[in-house]
Amino acid sequence: MEFDDIFEMYFPRVYNKILGMVKNPEDAEDIAQEVFVSVYKNLKKFRKESNIYTWIYRIAINKTYDFFRKNKLTFELNEEILELEDNKDAHTNILLEERLKTIGKREKEIILLKDIYGYKFREIGKLKDMNLSTVKSIYYKGIKDMGGTL
Repeated sequence: MEFDDIFEMYFPRVYNKILGMVKNPEDAEDIAQEVFVSVYKNLKKFRKESNIYTWIYRIAINKTYDFFRKNKLTFELNEEILELEDNKDAHTNILLEERLKTIGKREKEIILLKDIYGYKFREIGKLKDMNLSTVKSIYYKGIKDMGGTL
């Protein structure tokens, strides 16, 4: 797939996801542009075995987190952002989504940031403006409340 096709197909969707997080159209536009500059530069590195939107979505989440970090803003995930994007293993995703419904929003955010989006506890603490021990405590409580494993 050519970059122009990817841009036309996914830019509006990515922009709307980012807008839902930053709540400012100009900032969302800037971040979305950064996302697609990164997509353009790294398109040759994209592994075709995964879904291209999942790859772009991950870049968008990372660029948005960078925006929040750079501007020293706290970040709050909304329900749409908390949805799992990659349907590679639909059965596992269904089970995970069901378990995530049994815990609080704070626990869900931290578990998704850690286990789905790959952030370290320290990075989550900076994003959520929490100390490291609080992040770990919330994470482990959420895992325990979900039945002990992901």
